Amino acid sequence: MEHKPEPQDLLVAFLLVQSLLERRSESLFQPFGLTGAQFNILNLLAYRDGRMDQAALVDLLLVGKSSISIVLNRMVRASLVRREEHPKDRRQSVLVLTAKGRALWRKASPRYEAGVEKVFGALKKENRAAFLENLETLYGALRQDELADQAASAPALKEMLVHLSRV
Repeated sequence: MEHKPEPQDLLVAFLLVQSLLERRSESLFQPFGLTGAQFNILNLLAYRDGRMDQAALVDLLLVGKSSISIVLNRMVRASLVRREEHPKDRRQSVLVLTAKGRALWRKASPRYEAGVEKVFGALKKENRAAFLENLETLYGALRQDELADQAASAPALKEMLVHLSRV
Protein backbone atom coordinates (compact mmCIF):
# COMPACT_ATOMS: atom_id res chain seq x y z
CA MET A 1 0.00 0.00 0.00
CA GLU A 2 1.41 3.34 -1.07
CA HIS A 3 1.90 6.01 1.61
CA LYS A 4 0.31 9.31 0.62
CA PRO A 5 2.06 12.23 2.29
CA GLU A 6 -0.02 14.11 4.82
CA PRO A 7 0.52 17.80 5.61
CA GLN A 8 2.52 16.81 8.70
CA ASP A 9 4.84 14.70 6.53
CA LEU A 10 5.40 17.70 4.26
CA LEU A 11 6.18 19.93 7.24
CA VAL A 12 8.73 17.49 8.66
CA ALA A 13 10.36 17.08 5.24
CA PHE A 14 10.48 20.85 4.79
CA LEU A 15 12.03 21.36 8.24
CA LEU A 16 14.64 18.68 7.55
CA VAL A 17 15.58 20.42 4.29
CA GLN A 18 15.65 23.81 6.03
CA SER A 19 17.95 22.45 8.73
CA LEU A 20 20.34 21.00 6.14
CA LEU A 21 20.31 24.28 4.19
CA GLU A 22 21.20 26.21 7.34
CA ARG A 23 24.08 23.84 8.12
CA ARG A 24 25.30 24.03 4.52
CA SER A 25 25.13 27.83 4.68
CA GLU A 26 27.20 27.88 7.85
CA SER A 27 29.84 25.64 6.29
CA LEU A 28 29.95 27.75 3.12
CA PHE A 29 30.57 31.03 4.92
CA GLN A 30 32.63 29.89 7.92
CA PRO A 31 35.95 29.88 6.02
CA PHE A 32 35.39 33.57 5.28
CA GLY A 33 34.49 34.46 8.86
CA LEU A 34 30.94 35.28 7.81
CA THR A 35 27.49 34.23 8.87
CA GLY A 36 24.71 33.66 6.38
CA ALA A 37 23.11 36.95 7.45
CA GLN A 38 26.37 38.85 6.91
CA PHE A 39 26.85 37.35 3.47
CA ASN A 40 23.26 38.20 2.60
CA ILE A 41 23.92 41.85 3.48
CA LEU A 42 27.14 41.92 1.45
CA ASN A 43 25.35 40.26 -1.46
CA LEU A 44 22.43 42.70 -1.44
CA LEU A 45 24.78 45.68 -1.29
CA ALA A 46 27.11 44.32 -3.97
CA TYR A 47 24.27 43.90 -6.45
CA ARG A 48 22.95 47.37 -5.73
CA ASP A 49 26.07 49.37 -6.57
CA GLY A 50 27.37 49.06 -3.02
CA ARG A 51 24.82 51.47 -1.50
CA MET A 52 21.40 51.05 -0.02
CA ASP A 53 19.11 52.75 2.45
CA GLN A 54 19.28 50.77 5.66
CA ALA A 55 15.47 50.65 5.87
CA ALA A 56 15.25 49.19 2.34
CA LEU A 57 17.92 46.62 3.14
CA VAL A 58 16.12 45.58 6.32
CA ASP A 59 12.95 44.92 4.30
CA LEU A 60 14.84 42.55 1.98
CA LEU A 61 16.84 40.64 4.55
CA LEU A 62 16.08 37.01 5.12
CA VAL A 63 16.82 37.13 8.85
CA GLY A 64 14.81 38.21 11.86
CA LYS A 65 14.63 41.97 12.14
CA SER A 66 15.55 41.92 15.83
CA SER A 67 19.06 40.69 15.06
CA ILE A 68 19.75 42.99 12.10
CA SER A 69 21.12 45.91 14.09
CA ILE A 70 23.53 43.60 15.93
CA VAL A 71 24.72 42.06 12.64
CA LEU A 72 25.14 45.49 11.02
CA ASN A 73 27.03 46.87 14.03
CA ARG A 74 29.45 43.93 13.85
CA MET A 75 29.92 44.48 10.12
CA VAL A 76 30.61 48.19 10.69
CA ARG A 77 33.16 47.33 13.40
CA ALA A 78 34.79 44.86 10.99
CA SER A 79 34.93 47.60 8.30
CA LEU A 80 32.84 45.55 5.89
CA VAL A 81 30.18 48.25 5.60
CA ARG A 82 29.88 51.82 6.79
CA ARG A 83 26.92 54.00 7.59
CA GLU A 84 26.42 57.37 5.97
CA GLU A 85 23.85 60.02 6.68
CA HIS A 86 20.71 59.66 4.60
CA PRO A 87 20.46 62.58 2.16
CA LYS A 88 16.75 63.18 2.83
CA ASP A 89 16.03 61.82 6.30
CA ARG A 90 18.43 62.39 9.18
CA ARG A 91 16.74 59.61 11.19
CA GLN A 92 17.83 57.04 8.60
CA SER A 93 21.19 55.99 7.26
CA VAL A 94 22.63 54.61 4.06
CA LEU A 95 24.75 51.46 4.16
CA VAL A 96 27.82 51.49 1.96
CA LEU A 97 29.91 48.47 1.04
CA THR A 98 33.57 49.14 1.84
CA ALA A 99 36.50 47.96 -0.27
CA LYS A 100 37.21 45.32 2.38
CA GLY A 101 33.57 44.19 2.28
CA ARG A 102 33.55 44.02 -1.52
CA ALA A 103 36.79 42.01 -1.55
CA LEU A 104 35.39 39.54 0.97
CA TRP A 105 32.14 39.26 -1.01
CA ARG A 106 34.15 38.55 -4.20
CA LYS A 107 35.94 35.70 -2.41
CA ALA A 108 32.81 34.19 -0.85
CA SER A 109 30.38 34.69 -3.72
CA PRO A 110 31.75 32.02 -6.10
CA ARG A 111 31.60 29.40 -3.34
CA TYR A 112 28.05 30.46 -2.51
CA GLU A 113 26.94 30.34 -6.15
CA ALA A 114 28.51 26.91 -6.63
CA GLY A 115 26.76 25.65 -3.50
CA VAL A 116 23.40 26.97 -4.66
CA GLU A 117 23.89 25.43 -8.10
CA LYS A 118 24.88 22.08 -6.61
CA VAL A 119 21.85 21.89 -4.35
CA PHE A 120 19.11 23.51 -6.42
CA GLY A 121 20.56 22.35 -9.70
CA ALA A 122 19.54 18.88 -8.53
CA LEU A 123 15.97 19.88 -9.39
CA LYS A 124 15.13 19.11 -12.99
CA LYS A 125 14.59 22.31 -14.98
CA GLU A 126 11.09 21.21 -15.93
CA ASN A 127 10.17 20.86 -12.20
CA ARG A 128 11.49 24.23 -11.02
CA ALA A 129 8.43 26.32 -11.96
CA ALA A 130 6.11 23.90 -10.15
CA PHE A 131 8.43 23.90 -7.13
CA LEU A 132 8.34 27.70 -7.03
CA GLU A 133 4.55 27.70 -7.37
CA ASN A 134 4.28 25.30 -4.43
CA LEU A 135 6.55 27.52 -2.35
CA GLU A 136 4.42 30.53 -3.28
CA THR A 137 1.32 28.66 -2.11
CA LEU A 138 2.99 27.91 1.23
CA TYR A 139 4.20 31.50 1.53
CA GLY A 140 0.67 32.79 0.90
CA ALA A 141 -0.82 30.41 3.47
CA LEU A 142 1.69 31.55 6.08
CA ARG A 143 1.06 35.20 5.30
CA GLN A 144 -2.71 34.70 5.79
CA ASP A 145 -2.02 33.72 9.38
CA GLU A 146 -0.52 37.13 10.10
CA LEU A 147 -2.51 40.20 11.00
CA ALA A 148 -4.67 41.38 8.11
CA ASP A 149 -3.08 44.83 7.87
CA GLN A 150 0.42 43.37 7.77
CA ALA A 151 -0.49 40.67 5.25
CA ALA A 152 -2.18 43.18 2.96
CA SER A 153 1.01 45.17 2.65
CA ALA A 154 3.29 42.15 2.33
CA PRO A 155 4.65 41.42 -1.13
CA ALA A 156 4.01 38.11 -2.82
CA LEU A 157 6.86 35.61 -2.91
CA LYS A 158 7.57 36.30 -6.59
CA GLU A 159 7.81 40.05 -5.85
CA MET A 160 10.28 39.33 -3.04
CA LEU A 161 12.33 37.16 -5.40
CA VAL A 162 12.51 39.99 -7.94
CA HIS A 163 13.78 42.35 -5.25
CA LEU A 164 16.27 39.82 -3.94
CA SER A 165 17.59 38.68 -7.28
CA ARG A 166 20.65 40.27 -8.75
CA VAL A 167 19.09 40.66 -12.19
